[in-house]
Amino acid sequence: MTSESNNRLSIRPTPDEAAFEKLFDEYHQKVYFYFLKQTRSEFMAEELVQLTFIKLWRHLDRLSEEVPLSSQIFRIARTTLIDTLRKKATEREALQHADLPGEHAFTENTVYAHYLQEEIRLAVEKLPPVRKRVFQLSRLQGLSYQDIARELSISTRTVEDHLSKATKHLKLLLKHSHVLLWTWLGLC
Repeated sequence: MTSESNNRLSIRPTPDEAAFEKLFDEYHQKVYFYFLKQTRSEFMAEELVQLTFIKLWRHLDRLSEEVPLSSQIFRIARTTLIDTLRKKATEREALQHADLPGEHAFTENTVYAHYLQEEIRLAVEKLPPVRKRVFQLSRLQGLSYQDIARELSISTRTVEDHLSKATKHLKLLLKHSHVLLWTWLGLC
């Protein structure tokens, strides 16, 4: 019996949280990198992973015994991505047709943006040197994982690891600014 069929059996007919957590641990990274490749945004990738596993949990009773679990998870992931991209496109279109806010709102947003940029800069400064450099090359200079790996003479897996840990670290440091952070990341 494969690990996949074990997972399939262990979550049915009544889902238990421990089995689902094991499933999450097994597929989280694979689904995350699928979304990261599609969106090129760590924030979006994490959000989409969460949405995918929420949908999976809600629809465990609808999973097919005949179709491999990984195929079903990635089908949910793909649908989640498409739904999210459509929603974002609709929101963007609505914003284009909306009245622009007054001068006061622009000034307030500018102040928030500067405040947030400073908090992010300070948080990035607290990262270990190599992790900080990997983060800067990826997020500020837009280099690919392969380019960063070549420039720093490390593997692409190490680059991914540094970016993942940097993101988690920054989320912790910026936890109190989460509303501003998510707003800022959504505008990038």
